[in-house]
Amino acid sequence: MATEQERNKAVILQMFEETWNRGNLDYINLVVAEDFRDNSPTHSFTTPLLGRQALYYAVKGFREGFSDFHFQMIQIVAEGARVTYLGRATGTHDGTFFDIPPTGKKVSLIGMNEFHLVGGKIVERWSFFDMLGMMQQLGIGAGPGGH
Repeated sequence: MATEQERNKAVILQMFEETWNRGNLDYINLVVAEDFRDNSPTHSFTTPLLGRQALYYAVKGFREGFSDFHFQMIQIVAEGARVTYLGRATGTHDGTFFDIPPTGKKVSLIGMNEFHLVGGKIVERWSFFDMLGMMQQLGIGAGPGGH
């Protein structure tokens, strides 16, 4: 019989595969609680922070901007009702990404998410991504020394 940690890790791995990697936005309704809360401290985009639509619009925005968007898991750790997912996100900026017109450039960035699950549903997320690095790769942000 699987432990709570194993079940929770499986939920998170399947969520990343279905939503972020395959673009199956309907899957969010199966694994994300209606009262989901997104606690991203550097919330850079115009996505809501409460409810399933928070994750829905985040995934939708990235998938529209990067049709080949893909998360590759580096490490996943679970303790009780919490799962931490460290991954590398890659993609080609071939569509409009939150009002940023396509550049055709490829991006690769590291991100870490911590999820809180209750009864097999994701109720909260904390996320940290190298957004400055992504903007620099797109030619939008300043590099070291202001370049």
